Amino acid sequence: MSDDEYVPPSDQSGDEAPGSSMGTARIRPLPRTTFRSVEYPGPMQRPDQILRLINQEDIDDTFNAPMSDMRQLELRYRPENRAAVPVRGNRVASQKVLVKIIKRRRKGKSDQGVFTADVLGNIPQTVRFRSMADYQYTPAADSSVQNLCQALVDLDYDSILDYRVPALHEDYFVPNPPNEDGTPTAIPYCSLMELQPTPLASARQLPHNFNYRMSANTVEEEVWDDDTQETKKRYVNRSRAQGWSVPAVGHGHPVPTEPEQSVRERLDRLDKRILGRLRELFEARPIWLRYALLTHFDEKDRYEILTNKLYLPAVAFTYGAGPYWKTLVRYGYDATTRPEAHKYQRVYVYLDVKRGRNNVLNTAADPDDDDESKRPSFWWEHEQDARIAQGLRPPLDPTKIHIFDGQILHRNKPDYQLIDITDPFIVKYIYDPTSMMDVCDHHTGWYRPVSFELIKALLRSRFADLRDTHEPPTEDSCNFILESYERAIEESSAAGNGDKDAADAFMRRVVAHRRLPRDERV
Repeated sequence: MSDDEYVPPSDQSGDEAPGSSMGTARIRPLPRTTFRSVEYPGPMQRPDQILRLINQEDIDDTFNAPMSDMRQLELRYRPENRAAVPVRGNRVASQKVLVKIIKRRRKGKSDQGVFTADVLGNIPQTVRFRSMADYQYTPAADSSVQNLCQALVDLDYDSILDYRVPALHEDYFVPNPPNEDGTPTAIPYCSLMELQPTPLASARQLPHNFNYRMSANTVEEEVWDDDTQETKKRYVNRSRAQGWSVPAVGHGHPVPTEPEQSVRERLDRLDKRILGRLRELFEARPIWLRYALLTHFDEKDRYEILTNKLYLPAVAFTYGAGPYWKTLVRYGYDATTRPEAHKYQRVYVYLDVKRGRNNVLNTAADPDDDDESKRPSFWWEHEQDARIAQGLRPPLDPTKIHIFDGQILHRNKPDYQLIDITDPFIVKYIYDPTSMMDVCDHHTGWYRPVSFELIKALLRSRFADLRDTHEPPTEDSCNFILESYERAIEESSAAGNGDKDAADAFMRRVVAHRRLPRDERV
């Protein structure tokens, strides 16, 4: 209201002063009385009901404290339950007035809306319950630990002295009984651990605002939903994040001679020392498996190479299929046109998968079930740790995980390059000139099919024996494989068949022999 519109009250009797208008309210003095308010988070009929949930002493202490003291008022919906967590409200400064409204109880039809409003005072402080409630749970009332805690609260001397620690049992939870109508309960299990609730589970009062925002390239488009048979809207990001991966080529395709332009433009962002070391390794050896290459770096440099995706595309490409599948190859080096690259071929075999049962999710196993003998994941690593602790084998060497010497294993995965197989029993077949071909096959590389299958069978047999028995395999352990190899070649030559038929016949015999129990193999 401006000064020009103000009309001072008149001493004349009557409801309206001369010159006043119906739209102008007269000024009333604001009483100097101050009040404090508590915004109860729910409906309430009488103000004194809040004293059932909040102590009067807590209210007085909260409002009498200075404003610099960040006081909180605790509201307990179940004050009789010691495990119930209170809801905490914060005291804040406010600029509100307390208005008392009196309505007429008996009024005629023409007296609708007749009331009297009086300002009683201002409210400078208010307690507001706007924070999240804390986590809580109620322990079983008949548990021994709960009874002990209640005895401590009540200072029951006799109950405290009579308490005895119960025997430990391993039944930590039991199924909840179904509802009265036979339906399962919402919570399927009940805990028997008798854990008492903590005084405070979380100090966070308000949900965290992550301030998520859509990309500037996000657009809204309409799509047809086959399930609902109607059109719905969704947000689509029209731009894609630029990733860095090792370029892949197919078997027999032209190989790249240098990194991509986008990679070359960012070479200055890389560590020159690590990049130089990578180039030295690829000059000394043009083809690597990734994990074999990383054995030449310490843990810090390995982390840098794996997290920064620019290092490997800057020095190598890879083959998407064929005998050099997933190997890292130096730029400009075509392994499919160089016969000396046969030693860099990758050879990997699959052993019997041995996984363990989940004792919680599965029922008791049948003692006659063959799957009972299956071992859990990482069983080999745990077994080696135990053998190392007993002094039965040397520690695992992370720099030798890519080498198979037929004496000791450092990795439970038969995936090697032929150059990294140093077992003398297998090496003589790797470098046998009669096993080579003049062209690089997309399956067996530079090796004849039957010769490559022989190398894989020998690696699989000797790796499995070394893994299971912890002893270097003897030369007699592979006699059946060698006899099957020679027999397949003789039969193929007599029938006039090629190496592919000889390889198939050889593998059929080896697989049939491998399915026999170990004690029945000859």
